[in-house]
Amino acid sequence: MKNKKGFTLIEILCVIVIIGILSVIATISIVNLSSKSKDNLYCAKIDLIENIAESYGIKYELELNNSNELYNGYKSLKIKVNTLVDAGKLDPDKKNDVINPKDNTVMNDIDIILYLKNNQIKAEIPNNICEK
Repeated sequence: MKNKKGFTLIEILCVIVIIGILSVIATISIVNLSSKSKDNLYCAKIDLIENIAESYGIKYELELNNSNELYNGYKSLKIKVNTLVDAGKLDPDKKNDVINPKDNTVMNDIDIILYLKNNQIKAEIPNNICEK
């Protein structure tokens, strides 16, 4: 009688297939986690920009009161992200550019709407993916 030690080819192939399936699942999870964290960074940056714009907008309260432009039924003014950078209110990420963490594009030309709601200055970046 021969003593057979070791694994058969079928057993080794089964282990390789299982490791492959686990690797694919892990890779997909890591990619999804990375995408979600970039979305969260983007939304945090949008919130920061809107909060800074609201404090910046206090200087323009009189202009807002006299404005004929409306945003959702409220008197409004439109500024750009670059306006906050130029005023020294928002620190740029590199050189004079504010960078989108999702796709590394420049956000300087994004519009910010300043508007008066219940005698308070609010700021909103239209068409962003973040929920309030």
